[in-house]
Amino acid sequence: MEIAGNRYLVTGGTGFIGSFVVEQLVAEGAEVVVFDATPQPANLSDLAGDVEIVQGDVRDRDAVAKAAEGAAGVFHMAVLPLGPTIEQPRLGLEVNVDGTFNVLEAAERAGARKVVFSSASSVYGDTDDTMDESHPLGARTMYGASKIAGEYLLRAFADRDALDYVTLRYMNVYGPRQAGGLVMSVLRRILAGEAPVIAGDGSQSFDFIHVADVADANVRAMAADVSGVELNVGSGTEASVADIVRKLLEITGSDLEPQFDTSQRVHMRRRVGSSERARELLGWSASRDLDAGLRDVVASVQG
Repeated sequence: MEIAGNRYLVTGGTGFIGSFVVEQLVAEGAEVVVFDATPQPANLSDLAGDVEIVQGDVRDRDAVAKAAEGAAGVFHMAVLPLGPTIEQPRLGLEVNVDGTFNVLEAAERAGARKVVFSSASSVYGDTDDTMDESHPLGARTMYGASKIAGEYLLRAFADRDALDYVTLRYMNVYGPRQAGGLVMSVLRRILAGEAPVIAGDGSQSFDFIHVADVADANVRAMAADVSGVELNVGSGTEASVADIVRKLLEITGSDLEPQFDTSQRVHMRRRVGSSERARELLGWSASRDLDAGLRDVVASVQG
């Protein structure tokens, strides 16, 4: 599908990842409508006048349907994240499952040709394996379960109405504009002169992927002549929590010493995925290495 000249709906489009997707769409000549329950216009301040922002909740079926009118494609990124979904599982069900149904129904009724759905590596659960897309789904959190439900709703809509789709399973996304997450929480403590606290021994490891690379994967997924697939989106590298803390201390020039809290529960030991399939089908691969990406985050916070 051509990006330039087409109209796209991006749910959650003023958020952390969504705002980067919107920026790339506009840069490539698309018309963009953002649908967001809690708009953060500051994240799109450079695009004032180029994007239509509609305040609305994906739980509101009629509002979603109206926003989707005329859309050639839909990027469904609106979500209740991991922590809040664990704390409020009923709300997670309503936003991540019922809300996804509403978005897919709206896309179908609007005659949209394709949906790119933001899923997560949480669908795999905790595993020592390097996961490809054939790895069993083993979610043990309400968030992971809600993302699995969203993936299967998308499959059902596609089977019923021949709706094209690509599901993207993100690894550990970091970058500017992120409100939480390991990288930003550690960085904020360092810049405040507080020693970073590491749960356990810090050996737990993840595949860290910069948000701009994730945005590029989304746009490529929409543009590519590919449908009916689930794709991992990661950097193809692995770093431990202790590695991230050490790198951030070095970049900021801090002499703080990290503290290890062995009393904290470590929810996950390892989550690393293969993104080879995305490279083969989309011609996509991460372009930012971890050191450069972390320097980008530090620069964005320090101004």
